[in-house]
Amino acid sequence: MSYTLNRVKQAVRNSYASHTYTPTDAIIFLTYRCTSQCKACNIWQREVNIEDELTWEQWLPILENLAKNNIKSIELFGGDALLRKDVLVNMVRFCSDNNIYTFFPTNSSGLTEKIVEDLVDAGLGTIYFSLDEVPDIGESIRGVKRHFDRVMKSIQLFKKVMGEKKRPRIVCITTVSSMNYRHLETLADIACEAGADEYEMHGISEFTTKAVEASAVDGILPEPYFMPTDGKSHSYTEEEARELLAILQRIRKQKDKYRPMSIYMANMEGRKIKNFTELTYPHQTCLFATTQVVISPYGDVQPCLYYKDYHLGTLKNHDLSDIWGNGKHKLFCEQQRKHHIPLCDHCGNKYYHKPFIPAMKDLTRDTFRKLTRT
Repeated sequence: MSYTLNRVKQAVRNSYASHTYTPTDAIIFLTYRCTSQCKACNIWQREVNIEDELTWEQWLPILENLAKNNIKSIELFGGDALLRKDVLVNMVRFCSDNNIYTFFPTNSSGLTEKIVEDLVDAGLGTIYFSLDEVPDIGESIRGVKRHFDRVMKSIQLFKKVMGEKKRPRIVCITTVSSMNYRHLETLADIACEAGADEYEMHGISEFTTKAVEASAVDGILPEPYFMPTDGKSHSYTEEEARELLAILQRIRKQKDKYRPMSIYMANMEGRKIKNFTELTYPHQTCLFATTQVVISPYGDVQPCLYYKDYHLGTLKNHDLSDIWGNGKHKLFCEQQRKHHIPLCDHCGNKYYHKPFIPAMKDLTRDTFRKLTRT
């Protein structure tokens, strides 16, 4: 009962925060540079201005600004955020000291024992390990050698350094596409055996050139990084989509066997065959742009991960309260609410940031499944 009530309360809080343009969380790109060469992501091909990436001394007042504005959690993002070790650990420590929860996604490249010790000591909240392939796939989705081995070694290194400590939570994430969906049960087993606290299946977001060209807001086009770099779509055939849904059903029915590791597949739910063959997501109001503060490596504030040139303002010399909810921000969100941004049809982020009614539909579905064990 308390779990259900908490979900209802959270859904109410999320919708209220979105309606009032109240920032609750932040995602900070420490860099756009990356050490992977993923087939489904082009951020590693992006031109970057390394000399313009903010130093720790420049980030500190920005973090103080976020703390003052009651930001509850921060995801330290990239590219590969480990390329900014000089900033990463200091950010985690600041957040821990100021009751801001931290998330850190990593491809495991560059995770030495020293940096692991530093992150654990600094109080990192959750570490996300990208676990997208197994050796049996035969080719690298991540575009680098020994990705699987590196992830497994990194998880064990964290567990060794943590000892009896409960943090960080260890979460393995698979970005699910036609390249790896047949291996989901194996990957779930591997994550469980490795001692992960949670295994998450994230449906791939794949944006098309057509959607990009039709999604200008105030004359500014998006520049999404989830676009293929191998010259082909990673969508499913109808037969593959049906096979994927059957695999998800099997995993769902076997959740108990993975305990105490939990299973999470939020943006795989509620999608039909057509959504998988076209790699789209049903239309739904997205709370992301109204509550999640996206900050570039240069201190610029964006309403969305995929509009890096749509700047609401800069935190280098402005307070967040003067930027968030300004005219440019409301223009973007208005276009999104009116379903005038085709890019949103291909984005799975909205399934992690749901308004009240869709959240209650999820709760009803989950309760029914629990009662009927389906």
